[in-house]
Amino acid sequence: MDTRTMWAIILAVAVMIIFHYLYTEYFFTYPPPNATQTTPSTPDTKLSKEKGVPYQPSLVEEEREAKIFKNWVIETDKYRAELTSVGARFKSFQLKNYVKDKKERAFVELVSVPSESLPLEVYLAKNPSLAILNFAGPKESNFLLKEDSQALTFTSGVPELKLEKTYIFKKDSYFIDFILKIHNPAPNPLEDQLLIRGVFSPFSEGSRYVFRGPFYYTDHLNEVEIKDNLKDYVGPLKYLGYQDVYFTLTLIPEKVEMGIENATYRATFRKIKEDTQEFILWIPLKLHSQETKELIFKIYAGPKKTEEMEKEYPLLSKALYFGFFDIVAKPLLWSLKFFNQFTHNYGWSILIITIFLRILFFPLNHLSFRSMKKLQEIQPIIQKLREKYKGDPQTLNKELMNVYKTHKVNPFSGCLPIIIQIPVFFAFYKVLLMAIELRHAPFILWIDDLSAPERLYLGSLVIPYLGGIPVLTILMGLSMFIQQKLTPTTLDPIQNKILLLMPLFFTVLFVNFPSGLVLYWFANNLLSIAQQLITLKLFKK
Repeated sequence: MDTRTMWAIILAVAVMIIFHYLYTEYFFTYPPPNATQTTPSTPDTKLSKEKGVPYQPSLVEEEREAKIFKNWVIETDKYRAELTSVGARFKSFQLKNYVKDKKERAFVELVSVPSESLPLEVYLAKNPSLAILNFAGPKESNFLLKEDSQALTFTSGVPELKLEKTYIFKKDSYFIDFILKIHNPAPNPLEDQLLIRGVFSPFSEGSRYVFRGPFYYTDHLNEVEIKDNLKDYVGPLKYLGYQDVYFTLTLIPEKVEMGIENATYRATFRKIKEDTQEFILWIPLKLHSQETKELIFKIYAGPKKTEEMEKEYPLLSKALYFGFFDIVAKPLLWSLKFFNQFTHNYGWSILIITIFLRILFFPLNHLSFRSMKKLQEIQPIIQKLREKYKGDPQTLNKELMNVYKTHKVNPFSGCLPIIIQIPVFFAFYKVLLMAIELRHAPFILWIDDLSAPERLYLGSLVIPYLGGIPVLTILMGLSMFIQQKLTPTTLDPIQNKILLLMPLFFTVLFVNFPSGLVLYWFANNLLSIAQQLITLKLFKK
């Protein structure tokens, strides 16, 4: 690999990493910790009618009517859900197998912005107050699901519309069947837009480098980046919802016969405030007098875990999307889970995957190292030619090609193995950032969470900014320095010294990366060092 190519690759990787770091540190803003507990205010009436945002009751109204409101709790092995009679919406949805923090042990909560709106609201575009009608429901208030399923039905209405919501909860699934019946009791036909709305902010802590927000699926996953206040979509739609790094609440239309042609829907996405967004599904509604129509949906409220999402709707597994390198990342995730069946420790599974990747690319890496070593040996000849034909680039290129041909060296053979491995590296990087299997997963000793930065705490020693000692990250930096020293280079002494600063740069950069990613990089460095030593030994022979 020549000097320019080497620097091009290093700078490309460095720019990508620095961009993500600077963006999340200085430009990507997060709501304050108490953002979800602020006092709601009544939104502007004009905005409510135009954008389909339901009227929000004031605290006085809520307190006045609180005595007649009722809550229902349903509990399974997987979650604890609480519904309120106000709109027959979810007041809480806690995932019992996942905690927000390993120390506090509070369950992950999918109703993340109660001050804005409770999911899922159903109302008309011309009558948004339907979203907070008081619904009548079952006489019992608590349900412990022991059978396969349990249906809860809620009814309410106004003179021009009667609503019936039925939720069918299942014992061993995060899927909930949602049946909505709409009846027109008025003597006149009803024509309007039926809206289903959800407002969310991130459910849990997770990497800043992973998308968090609303999304929808057509023939591929569309992550909605809301730069302005509103984004609109009209067209085919399989599902839509909200997701953070590890969890999602998704609405899946199954049977919607409202005059929609070719399953064309309208969906709008709006930014309520920083890190809080809404999605709204618009459905054309035409009802003759005394006519009833039924809409059937599925709701998925749970982890972005392939095995769970595929249970009732296999296409939902596409919501676990690793970006541009998804086609490489999915097999890597499958491999991690496969080896975990035997190791019962995702840290060891990462090490096994790293070893397999090194074995897979051993021939290419070996070829690259040998090529770089040969280039280093003929560097004096190349330097003399550069000085001799300094003013004649055409002759210089011709003479260089003759030197490469004579010594049987391909100047690009050192680059090819690195270029081929870049997709695998970034795919594994995304898997380690996003796989819920690694969330709160311990490895050994002080590394108790592969999805979080590792720190070793010694007594009362507290390091400013870091807290504890990032031992694994420091070891990774040292291994990178050793690897750098062993790698043949065609750079001049000054450039070579500058290049040796890269291990320090990566150590500082990785100090707040998930320990699973640091473990992978450290193990990869150790294997690279071993391979370089073996290749050097073979080269001398």
